[in-house]
Amino acid sequence: MISSRAVSRVLIVDDEETIGLGISEILKDEGFEAAYVVSGSDAIKAVKESPYNIVFMDIVMPGMNGLETFREIKKLTPGAIVILFTGYFRDAEQVIAEGVKEGMIDEFIRKPYFADEIVRSARKYVV
Repeated sequence: MISSRAVSRVLIVDDEETIGLGISEILKDEGFEAAYVVSGSDAIKAVKESPYNIVFMDIVMPGMNGLETFREIKKLTPGAIVILFTGYFRDAEQVIAEGVKEGMIDEFIRKPYFADEIVRSARKYVV
């Protein structure tokens, strides 16, 4: 569990609601304040309402992809850490390359993920 004095706010963005709910529950069980949304536009609205320290973001989503969404979030919360994930590596390869080139991707996780992988990634960035 994370220390009570250092609670990080985590936003999970995935168009599959079960993924977002699952990751947010895993992180809540570990003491994080976590929420999830199902689209890039919902993520931007959430960040405008209340900033998040860490964003777990699916790359392949309808509408705005994960990288496009993170570019917008970064404008609103420059210090946010992004952890991109996807189950569709072939579809996401170009997006990942763009994100790395722009220095925007702090970490990348492939689906299916393991709970300890999610927790370990979030704990790295606890402020």
